[in-house]
Amino acid sequence: MRPTLLVIVSILRSQSVALVAPLKGYGVVIPQWEVEVSPAGPKAALNGTIEHVHEELVKLNPDWDATYLNDSLSTLQRRNVFGSSPGYFCRRRWGDALASEIRIGIRYLRGVHGRPTNGPGWGTCSRVSCSWNSAIWWCNDNKEAKTLGSFGDIADGAQWVLDHCSKRQYEASNNIVTSGQVFHKDNWNVIVTKDTKAC
Repeated sequence: MRPTLLVIVSILRSQSVALVAPLKGYGVVIPQWEVEVSPAGPKAALNGTIEHVHEELVKLNPDWDATYLNDSLSTLQRRNVFGSSPGYFCRRRWGDALASEIRIGIRYLRGVHGRPTNGPGWGTCSRVSCSWNSAIWWCNDNKEAKTLGSFGDIADGAQWVLDHCSKRQYEASNNIVTSGQVFHKDNWNVIVTKDTKAC
């Protein structure tokens, strides 16, 4: 049995900048992650994006990457959380994010063991990943709080956008960019977009 002790760590950087939701009329919730610091060890409740959480986890356990990220890559299975034809938009209202940075965010999300919760309330979004002006947002369209099966569910949405909405930055460029929104049948969605707020 694993200890249930929670180590509370606040990452103030994530709260120091007023974030604006990627959708007009939506609110922003700073995500809190209950994550394993080490196998069979205490869990930590960390606030901020997965990049901030990852930085803090490595401080708490220098072997975290070797234990969790390598494990997530070896057991990675492509799932079909969004079905064969979900509703989606490519680009349109969102600026282009760097596909390479979104891939890193997806990898980190798949490495986190736990279940994310967003809400309560309709129209709340959490910026779960952000680096080099490239963000992954998770939005809840339910009236009540929404808890997913794993952080991998959010990663699956970002991967769906990456797979279906990517393009070359410009014709002669090797840079791949992506942006879009994909909708889950259970009234939540994932947005991949450019984001310049402390990202």
